[in-house]
Amino acid sequence: MKTHVKALVVGGGAVGTSIAYHLARAGWADVVLLERDELTSGSTWHAAGLLPLFNMSYAVSHIHDYSVRFYKTLEAETGLNAGFYVVGNLRMAQTDARMDEYRLYAATAETVGINHEWLTPADLKARWPLLRTEDLKGAIYHPEDGYINPADVTQAMAKGARQRGVEIIRKAQVDGYRWTGSEWVVSCTRMVEKGGNLVASDERFEIVAEHVVTATGNHAQRTARLLGIKMPAIPVEHQYIVTEPDPALVEWRKAGNPEHPVLRDADAKWYVREERGGW
Repeated sequence: MKTHVKALVVGGGAVGTSIAYHLARAGWADVVLLERDELTSGSTWHAAGLLPLFNMSYAVSHIHDYSVRFYKTLEAETGLNAGFYVVGNLRMAQTDARMDEYRLYAATAETVGINHEWLTPADLKARWPLLRTEDLKGAIYHPEDGYINPADVTQAMAKGARQRGVEIIRKAQVDGYRWTGSEWVVSCTRMVEKGGNLVASDERFEIVAEHVVTATGNHAQRTARLLGIKMPAIPVEHQYIVTEPDPALVEWRKAGNPEHPVLRDADAKWYVREERGGW
């Protein structure tokens, strides 16, 4: 295990592995990633995996556009399927105000070069007969969007990072950060399984790093306390439901029809995608 590195990434989810991968791809040859448990065991494992290209921010839209293009290349590079399904993304609107909001999305998308279509309720019903469209004003559709399996894409990026020389250390919890004026000294503890729980062992070690990047997700508040700073972000619970197979959907797919796009109705405050014959 390396004890002196150029960059130390803390957190082994989708964000952390992406940072490690891209640092290595940019030519940083001395990168280590620490994960307190297993890769994807934090925020990533239960993420919905949606890839919305539409965004109000020009900069974030570029990041989203790059991400979608990048994910499509991972299998060829690593041999691992990133679980990316290009099914499209459909944002439906029940009000004129919501349609105006989508026009703003579209204006940003056009500056980035993201394709989109405007659809009327009649267009929606003709293309996806299972949709209820009586209360809709219209929709904006992005055909190149979709969803990805968060665990699969994380493992693919981790493999790509390892192939480029990144060392990934699992079961290692960070317990302290100390800045010397020229480098970071990061204090760590080995974690072990005991009685079905992950607990700290007696083994301690330090890694000295020129740069530290934290990607600790649900543990961001703990990271902030260790650094002695205030973090204006908190984890928020997000419930989701996986249904039993929907007979109408099953028949629709048996007839040779494609998978529905990711469906979003901001006015009704829900989004949904197909999942094993249900929603």
